[in-house]
Amino acid sequence: MGAPNPTTGNAASSTILLDHTSVGEDETLDCTATAGGPDEVPPSRALQPGDELRARFRYRVLRRLGRGGFGSVFLARCLDSVEGSGHETPPKLVALKVMARPHDPQARNSLKRELAALLAVRHDRIPKLYDWNIDSETAFAAIQYFPAGSLADAWPFLGRLSAEQTWRLLSDLMQALGAAHRASVLHLDVKPSNVLLDGNGGYVLTDFGVSHSSRMSKGLLHQGQLSIGLGTHGYRAPEQATARVQSFDLRTDLWGVGATAWALFTGIDLNKRQDVLRTREQGNIYGLQSLSDVALDCPPPLEEIVMELLYIDPSRRPGGTGEVLARIRAIASGFGLDTSTIASARRDPADPAEIARIIDTLVDPLWASICRGPGFDRYFVRFDDGEIISGMADPAQHTVLLLRGRIAVEAEDRVVAIEAREGTFLGAISTLTGARRHATLRAQGDTWCCLFNEAELEQLVTCNPAVAVRMVRSMADRIASGPPRRRA
Repeated sequence: MGAPNPTTGNAASSTILLDHTSVGEDETLDCTATAGGPDEVPPSRALQPGDELRARFRYRVLRRLGRGGFGSVFLARCLDSVEGSGHETPPKLVALKVMARPHDPQARNSLKRELAALLAVRHDRIPKLYDWNIDSETAFAAIQYFPAGSLADAWPFLGRLSAEQTWRLLSDLMQALGAAHRASVLHLDVKPSNVLLDGNGGYVLTDFGVSHSSRMSKGLLHQGQLSIGLGTHGYRAPEQATARVQSFDLRTDLWGVGATAWALFTGIDLNKRQDVLRTREQGNIYGLQSLSDVALDCPPPLEEIVMELLYIDPSRRPGGTGEVLARIRAIASGFGLDTSTIASARRDPADPAEIARIIDTLVDPLWASICRGPGFDRYFVRFDDGEIISGMADPAQHTVLLLRGRIAVEAEDRVVAIEAREGTFLGAISTLTGARRHATLRAQGDTWCCLFNEAELEQLVTCNPAVAVRMVRSMADRIASGPPRRRA
């Protein structure tokens, strides 16, 4: 199958998200359908059950499921569905996300953002996109239908989530966001109404209508005049209140997950109970009250994970979804959250005079210039001879930039490589993909490095294109060279 058409197409293996907000059956439908065939309704009339919409396939409207900011979502039957056809045709029942105001540039841009951003994302924690048509009077997308609805729909009946359900929620949302972040897409509106129940005890992240490209692809998506990134009050990160898109990064979405988990575990809807919100001006470090203060039965590991996502200062949150998932895996395996051998636990400020001396000894003018930048000293860490810099089970998943000294790469109880070249990156693939590490990094002699989590690494390479080129070439060289070898 060829590349999808930007205005009409089919992409069964790609994804898009829907707004599954519930509405009363008696509300007036505000979407119109396009004329063009004997079974299609004229554009002057609102959509009704039985009306037909067309893109690559034909769809008959059954009923409305909900309404969002830029349109409504309808349950529809695909008239061209073929049983056992795999991914070629949509299933019998789909959700149609129909734009309410076809001539409104903001509404059209919102739907385009979902299509453009999420066609690059493929994950079972995100609904599938089957078909779309945005080049007609009625712009719509056909997406995967989840009969159980959203957590916001089910909240009055389910009540607060158990600890086990909250762990599953954290894991599923982190997996969904990890896929989006690897495609350089930020969600920016994680909340209960944007989390669907998959019918098997799991959760699916939906509605990327206000999504934005992350630093890795900044500028690739035109946002028009829409004030994106504001999110939903109570669930949005503190930095989103400024509406400065350039200040958002991966950690902005982590806040939304933390706030959603906090709300569903305590049973408190943050959009209605804003008295529990905390601000920096009040002298707080967390944006919400401590989880165990509200829910006395909260397990300590769950509180630690959730509250780390809710630091007001983004730099204190985990650096990405991979780091959070690694920590969840460690807890599930019974290892807890002991970080005594993890490099990130040692990141106390290094002595400025020592940092200055290290920078003065750097041979590469690029690194000397970057390391002298304001605030860069916070990345410097010194390791003693034999000290573990990063272990195979390290949930921090930092990338290591070697500046001085030697690093032994160990696997299967033996040294498989020794790195001593200034400016060498180690662990970047694990940091950016969330993949588990397969080697331990150990200092040989007095060793100075800079450590970057996922968000920090993304900021480093986007602000310094020459660094990005060097890192890509370094990765390519490692892949081309085959199995690890001993290097001096």
